[in-house]
Parts: sequence; structure tokens; C-alpha cells
Amino acid sequence: MTGNELSPQEFGRLFSRYRDKFISIARSYVRDELTAEDIVAESFTNFWDSREKIVIDTVPEAYIMQMVKNKCLNYLRDKANRMRIQQQMHEDSYKAIITEIGVLGKDETGLIFRSDIAAIFRKLLATVPESTREIFLASRFESLTYNEIAEKYGVSPRKVKREIQHVLEIMRTSLKDYLPLLLVLYSLLNE
Repeated sequence: MTGNELSPQEFGRLFSRYRDKFISIARSYVRDELTAEDIVAESFTNFWDSREKIVIDTVPEAYIMQMVKNKCLNYLRDKANRMRIQQQMHEDSYKAIITEIGVLGKDETGLIFRSDIAAIFRKLLATVPESTREIFLASRFESLTYNEIAEKYGVSPRKVKREIQHVLEIMRTSLKDYLPLLLVLYSLLNE
């Protein structure tokens, strides 16, 4: 038997009789009403359009039902592939975000700024008189009190305080764009 032997009226009756049943079966596979309706409508349409080429060993409804099952299978395979690709994209995005967090956590940009700050710091210290530089360095890197520095260099504690404030003021002006990172530099220089 061929599909060509089926009259339009017989096809209409076949469609009316099995459409809802096939939609119910398709819906049980694809879990979506509209998709199931589309699959069944497409299966009936393909059957009717290709009826002259189709050789049917059994009844037409069994042939159409097999088409519905095959279309459901193709739909589910395509859906699984899309989900796999989306999952891979999400995993790649997640890995990229984790990498960015790691980079930001390492504060590699901070290292660049720290070297800039250190260079500015060295230049500033080179511009002040040697006695002022020694007093400042003693206060910051030798952890000496004003009195201890005054005794070490033979000056008054008040002069020590003035010299340190003078260097700090020069640094504040020169490093105003770097002040947040200055704290990081200070901690590095104290290590």
C-alpha cells in the first residue's frame, strides 16, 4: 500500500481521529503542549506531502505515529545539545569570573602602582636635606620615638616633629592620587 492510495477525505478522518492521541503521546515525550502540537501537525503534513513516495507496510496511522516518535526524538536530541552547549557556556563564564576574581584578589595592578609610589617616594627623599631624610627614615623604619631620634641626631624633639611633618606634607601633595595605595606601600616597607 502507498500513501498515494489515501484520499483527502480519508486523510481528514485519519487526522481527526488520531491528532489528539498523537499530541498526547508527543507531549509525554517532549513535556510541552505547543511543541507536541507542532510535531504532530508537521508529521501529518509531511505524510500528506510525501504520500506518493511512501510505501506503507502497515496502516497509515502507524507510519505517522513513527514519524511523531522520530520528530520527538530529534527534538529531544536538539534540546539536549542546546542544554549541553548552554551548560558549557555557563561553566566557561563561571571559570572566567573565578579567574578574574583571582587576578583581582592578587592585586597585580596594585603591584604596578606600588612600584610607581616607591619611585616617587625615593625621588622625594632625594630632594630633602640629608638630615631631614635621616630623621624621617628613622621615624618610619627604625621605629624610634621623637625623643630617641632627637638624641641620635642631636636635635630637639620639636625639630624632629617639624622635619617629619614637612616630609609627610611633600609626600601627600606628590602622592595625592596614590594615597589609598600608600598604606599598602607603608606595610610593604615595614616588612
